[in-house]
Amino acid sequence: MNIRFKLVFLLSTLFLVTIGNILLTRMLESYGEEKLDYVIHTHEILIESKDLISAMKDAETGQRGYLLTHNAEYLEPYIAGTANAKKHLNRLKNITFEKPLQEERLKKIESLMEQKFNELDTAIKLIEKHTPSSHSEALEIVNQNKGKEYMDAIRDEILAFNNDELILLEYRKGELKKNRAYITTLMGFELIFFVFMAVITGIFIRSKFFQPIEILLDGTAKMEKGMRQEVSDILPKDEMGYLLSRFYKMSEVVYEKYNKLDYDATHDSLTGLRNRAKFEEEIEVFISKARKEKKIALLFIDLDKFKEMNDTQGHDTGDAVLKETAERLKNSIRYIDAVYRLGGDEFVVVLNEIRETSNVQSVVEKIVENFSTPFTYQSRLIKILPSIGIAISPDDTVNSKELVKLSDIAMYAAKCDESTSYKFFEASMLKRESDKFEGDTPQEAIKLSKS
Repeated sequence: MNIRFKLVFLLSTLFLVTIGNILLTRMLESYGEEKLDYVIHTHEILIESKDLISAMKDAETGQRGYLLTHNAEYLEPYIAGTANAKKHLNRLKNITFEKPLQEERLKKIESLMEQKFNELDTAIKLIEKHTPSSHSEALEIVNQNKGKEYMDAIRDEILAFNNDELILLEYRKGELKKNRAYITTLMGFELIFFVFMAVITGIFIRSKFFQPIEILLDGTAKMEKGMRQEVSDILPKDEMGYLLSRFYKMSEVVYEKYNKLDYDATHDSLTGLRNRAKFEEEIEVFISKARKEKKIALLFIDLDKFKEMNDTQGHDTGDAVLKETAERLKNSIRYIDAVYRLGGDEFVVVLNEIRETSNVQSVVEKIVENFSTPFTYQSRLIKILPSIGIAISPDDTVNSKELVKLSDIAMYAAKCDESTSYKFFEASMLKRESDKFEGDTPQEAIKLSKS
C-alpha cells in the first residue's frame, strides 16, 4: 500500500466522518428544535387556559358589581371579560386541534361557558328593567348558585385539561433533555475520535514524511562530511522507502568515489604508502604530541644507486624496487608508526612515542636487517641499499620543515660513510657541509641555507 493511497484514504475518512458528523448533528439539532417547539407550544396552552379562567372571573366580578350597585361602569369588565374568555377559548381550540381528548374537554368548557354567560346575561337584563320584581328575580338567580356551579365545573375541566398538558410538558422536557444528552454524547465521541485521528495523522505524517526527511537531512550532512551512511535493513515498502534506498545507493557511490579521491590525493599510487601531502598534514600532529608526551624520530631514507639501476635495468625494475622497499619498511615498524613516500626513491618513517634514543636505534637496525637480503625480480637478484638519516623532536627541533631538513642532512652523511647505513643528526654535520651551512645551531644553519 503506497503513501498516496494511505494519504487519500486518511483524508477521505476524515472528510466522510466530518460530513457524517455535520449531518448527524444537524439532525439532532432539528429534532431538538422540534421538541423545544413542543415545549413552548405546551406553555402557550397553559398560559391560554390560565387567561381563560382569569377572563371568566373578570366577567363574573363585573356582573356582581352591577347587580349590587346598578352602576353601568361595572358592565365594562363584564363585557371585556366575556369577550376575552371567548377569545382565549377559540385560541385554545386552534392550538389543540390535534388532541381529541383535549378537544372534548374544550367542548364541555364551551358549553359550561355558554350556560354561565346566559345566567350572567339574564340577571343583567332583569336589573336593566329597573322594576322591584325584576330586581328580585335577578337576585333569585344569583342566590340559586347556578353560576357558581358552572364556574366550579369550568375550573375542574380546565384543571384536568392543564394536568394533561403538564404531563405532556414533562414528557417533552424529558425528550428535550434526552436530545441534548445525545448531542453532548455525540460531541464527546467526536472529540475522542478527532483526537484519535489527530494522533494517527501525526504518527502517519511523522513516520511517512518527517522521519524520512530527517534521515535524508542526516544522510546529506554525513555525505557532505564524507562519512559512510548507516543503511537500515528494513525500509518502508512505499515511495519514501524507495527514495531512501536510492539515496543510500547514491550516497554509497559518492562515498566510494570520495574515499577513492581522498585516497588518491593522500597516497602514493605505486606503493600504496601515504604521500607528501599526507605527511605534511600529519607531521605537525606528531610533533605537537611529542611536545607534551614522548619524543618522535623522523627517518629520512634514500636508496643508493637507484637512478643508475632505473636507467640501466628499466623503469619496471625501478618500480619493483620501490614496491619492495615499501613492503619491507611497513614490516619493520610498529602499528603506531607511519611510512611515507615523498617522491622518487625518498621515503620517510615516523617513529612515535619514543622514550630513549636506543629505542630508535633498535628499529633502525631492524630496518637495515630487513634490507640485507636481496629480492628476486624477473629471475634477477636485486639488492636494495638504503641510507637512513635520523632526526629527533623535540631534541633537534620542533619545526617540521627543520626536522625533515636535519634528517636529510643526516641521511646524506650516512650515504657518504661507507661503514654504516644510518646516522643520527649531529650539529657537527652542518659544519662539514662546506660553506653551505655556517650557523652555530641547526636552526640558524637552515636559515642560512634558505637565504
